[in-house]
Amino acid sequence: MIPQRRPESTMLFAAGSMLMLSGCLHVLVWLADGGSLEGPVSLRKPILFGLSAGATLLSLGWVVGKMRCRSGDLVLTGTLAVAMLVEVGLITLQQWRGVASHFNRGTIFDGNVLLWIEGLIVLVTIAIAELTRRSFGPLRAGADMALAIRGGMAFLFFSCLLGFVVVAWGNYKMASGHSPETFGAAGIMKFPHGVPIHAIQFIPIFTWLLKRSGVSESRRTLAVVYAIASVGTLTAFSLLQTFTGRGRFEVWWPSAAVLVASAVLLLISVWIGLSAAVWWRYADQKRGRERTV
Repeated sequence: MIPQRRPESTMLFAAGSMLMLSGCLHVLVWLADGGSLEGPVSLRKPILFGLSAGATLLSLGWVVGKMRCRSGDLVLTGTLAVAMLVEVGLITLQQWRGVASHFNRGTIFDGNVLLWIEGLIVLVTIAIAELTRRSFGPLRAGADMALAIRGGMAFLFFSCLLGFVVVAWGNYKMASGHSPETFGAAGIMKFPHGVPIHAIQFIPIFTWLLKRSGVSESRRTLAVVYAIASVGTLTAFSLLQTFTGRGRFEVWWPSAAVLVASAVLLLISVWIGLSAAVWWRYADQKRGRERTV
């Protein structure tokens, strides 16, 4: 029998699909009208937040389906879905009004919108924190996929925490009359916030591909360990760049060493998976030839 989809997952899937559709529609608007994607009032905001938040909700809907049912799950996921829909909706509204959605207190209305956005971010983070905690409990998944889910959720929660740092620093800089988006000379505060946020998609998809390739569970688990380490060191690189006041590409020798370490860890992870997949296919073909003899 095909297992029934949980209403909690369905709710997150529906909200995530709506946000993805919004992001895609704004891509079409940008393609039709042209213009830059830079700046606080460009179409980048509704595109980026629609696609990113949508993908996150879709992933969380899948993760919730791997967890045991608990009373209050519908309230938790409903709060998360509505909070993200309203948050992205307010960001989109401000873009269509031609004003910045973040760090904008130019009018009473803009200040209230910003207050709502920041309050909704708190609700989303609380919900993600609870789902992250739950992900370290029993999951309907193999050891490899369970590790991938836990790693992805931990990175997602860490990204949310970094979001609070971005907001707090931006408000401080705004109060002192400076740009809210930079740290030091050229550090991009959004950089470390954005690097780990989509590990919840990357790591499970990578694990699924390894399974589809016939890689054993033990080898998949080892590959996931290295993939998690790679994302962790890449996040460390982004933090080092930002909080030393350097831009994304202003690499210096300490950050270069961390970046190389991240790349090496990723290559090891991929090599573990590919080598196991090639060996499995070779062994399967060999068994097939032996049966025909």
